[in-house]
Amino acid sequence: MEDKDFAYFDMILASDKANLADLLDRCPEEYREKLSLFLSHSDSDMDEVPDPYFGGSRGFELVLDLIEQASDDILDKCAQGVSPQT
Repeated sequence: MEDKDFAYFDMILASDKANLADLLDRCPEEYREKLSLFLSHSDSDMDEVPDPYFGGSRGFELVLDLIEQASDDILDKCAQGVSPQT
């Protein structure tokens, strides 16, 4: 990611809190509202995308399911003209 990306993109999604903290450290104040956790856009009970390597045989399936659901929810909001940030 380049610093100019903060101005260019409408949304910048982080997979976990550590990545979000790193992005917040780099992000100019005026663009911080663009940053969020990826799973905060879904109805998941989880707020971070887990590392699939530590989830056993089901780990990769779980991560794929979480990402697909959050992606669908973001796209649905966009199609309805609602900002995914709300």
